[in-house]
Amino acid sequence: PRRAAVGLLLGGTIILACSTNPATGSKELMLVSEGQEIEMGKQTYAQSLSVYGSVPDSALQAYVSGIGQRLAAASERPGLPWAFAVLDDPVINAFAAPGGFVMVTRGILANINNEAELASVLGHEVGHVTARHTAQSITRQQLAQVGMAGAMLAQPGLASVIQAAGQGLGVLFLKFGRDQESQSDMLGFRYMMRTKYDPREADNVFEMFSRMEAPSGSARLPDWQSTHPAPEG
Repeated sequence: PRRAAVGLLLGGTIILACSTNPATGSKELMLVSEGQEIEMGKQTYAQSLSVYGSVPDSALQAYVSGIGQRLAAASERPGLPWAFAVLDDPVINAFAAPGGFVMVTRGILANINNEAELASVLGHEVGHVTARHTAQSITRQQLAQVGMAGAMLAQPGLASVIQAAGQGLGVLFLKFGRDQESQSDMLGFRYMMRTKYDPREADNVFEMFSRMEAPSGSARLPDWQSTHPAPEG
């Protein structure tokens, strides 16, 4: 009887944990709710601005935010509390915190030639958010550590993991897998086309990333390639 009860419990929790990915339409196991994504993203965003600072140029901030908001509005998750900011750091990078919080550095802006190239960077990061890549990574980590039964029967523990991730800067240093990077590329192209940007401009950005390295002596944000592994050809 006890074994049967456990089986019924796990069967029910697996069904509850299955969700449809809003960006891809595929079914996947997900232990992180949208509300938890948003809270984690808010904390990470605030902490990032506090640690690194934002570029003190309101016109630039509004320009980048405007492009980002147009891309987000064309995505599958337009209702998220989207926010975009330029961090005051020379390292070439861009980041997506879950729940709709995207940051680019002044270092990456200094190496971008036009608006479509910037849209390709922002669209890629929006893709990470819409496809729930951070939530996927947390779910996979929890399942690898304790399995489905442990993860589903220990929700308070999972909440603590999510809270800790949001309070620190670990989300910014999270490495997405090559499949996630490729998926974000494709989603970014989708959002660019929906907002009338030419996705072919992304080729120039990819070439720029392959040439650039992090500024020597930098001990702050990692360079783009360390957090965004290039998709396999």
